Amino acid sequence: MNIPFFLAITALLGSIYIWIGKRSSKNVQTNDDYFLMGRKLGFFQLSLTLLATQLGGGSLLGAAQEAYQKGWIVLFYPLGACLGLFALGMGFGGKLRKLNISTIAEIFEKIYRSRRQRLIASGLSILALFFILVAQGIAAKNFFIAMNFQSPIIFILFWAILIAYTVMGGLKAVVNTDILQALFILVTLGFAFFSINFSNIAISKHQVSPNLGISTVPWISWFFMPFLFMLIEQDMGQRCFAAKKPKIISISAVVAGILLLVSSSVAIYFGVLAKKLGIQALGNASILIESVKALTNPVVTTLFMGAIFMAVISTADSILCSIGSNLSYDFLVSKKISAKKQVWISRMLTLITGLGSLGLVYVFDNVVTMLMFAYELSVCILFVPITLAMLSKNPSRLGAYFSMALGAIGFGVFRFISLPIPKEVMTLSLSFIGYMIGRKIDLQRTYVKQIQEE
Repeated sequence: MNIPFFLAITALLGSIYIWIGKRSSKNVQTNDDYFLMGRKLGFFQLSLTLLATQLGGGSLLGAAQEAYQKGWIVLFYPLGACLGLFALGMGFGGKLRKLNISTIAEIFEKIYRSRRQRLIASGLSILALFFILVAQGIAAKNFFIAMNFQSPIIFILFWAILIAYTVMGGLKAVVNTDILQALFILVTLGFAFFSINFSNIAISKHQVSPNLGISTVPWISWFFMPFLFMLIEQDMGQRCFAAKKPKIISISAVVAGILLLVSSSVAIYFGVLAKKLGIQALGNASILIESVKALTNPVVTTLFMGAIFMAVISTADSILCSIGSNLSYDFLVSKKISAKKQVWISRMLTLITGLGSLGLVYVFDNVVTMLMFAYELSVCILFVPITLAMLSKNPSRLGAYFSMALGAIGFGVFRFISLPIPKEVMTLSLSFIGYMIGRKIDLQRTYVKQIQEE
């Protein structure tokens, strides 16, 4: 690998990102301009930003790492996210856009008429997104280790650039960098795949193949959680809210889902090959990067390193911007504060969030485990009340309370109790039962009130 070439690419990208952030900050007058691009997001922009948001450390570095241990069964992990994008495209994303809201948590106030529920939902969303942001930081840290950059200064500089352009330009800066990143990643993944040269290494005839047994992997959490989380996560909702029209979301989400599946499959393929051919990664180095080093040439490896760098950024900046939108719209919007000052506060909250995530990167280590925890936390508590708010003709506020409460209980209890039924299914079932109980109580109250009035 050509280290000077990589550093030149990284420096160029960093400069471009800062320029994009500064340019995107112009004409930002309100929080809708800052977090929703004035609701003017078009088809091309939306397709690539949806792809780039999901094409991060988990779907590439994390998936390849798991594929090294478990084989092609890891395809369940990106497949869940892909099907989530398809579900957004088949109408759910359009419904979100028609609500004309700013955050997923706002559904609780608009449909259930509960400000308190909105704050609870937003707090849970922020917590889950923060864990995902930390996971991207872990992926970035491991990336630099694989590059033999042991000093934390390089990683801190990388994170500072990401924070800087996101804080300056908001969603517009994130989307514009996403377009650049998604195109570069797709082209580079193609180059890497078609540049594989098996003569570069000796094949070990006695190498044990990955275990392909479905019983050995947490396939429900890999497939089920990302799929459900896709429908309720703020960063995806933010893009739906920012779209020009609901119809645009349908085509854009499907296109992004197809491209995500292809891209993740390439990363998984490299992980499977690494196991088959006896390629190893030392310490916390990424097996995906080591595999590309062993199977391709230095030029392709250098470009691939740049693509991975972009992939981590493309998810991290999106998550950072989404957390800022939750904090600003759900907690701090006030008619007493001018629009200009609200934008300033939003930038400061985004800055603090980015800096705060840095410390936890050195506490945790497993990318996929961190992502799964974030998915489960949000889905187990919020999925049922959010989807029923969107689909039910008579949504129940009390049902939403009961659903969140029993979902939270299930999330905690079933992590320590082993059952023949997967804990995710049990928790969601408990959450649904809670909703139905609350709904029945609401209906009884309404019936009694009608009788009294008569």
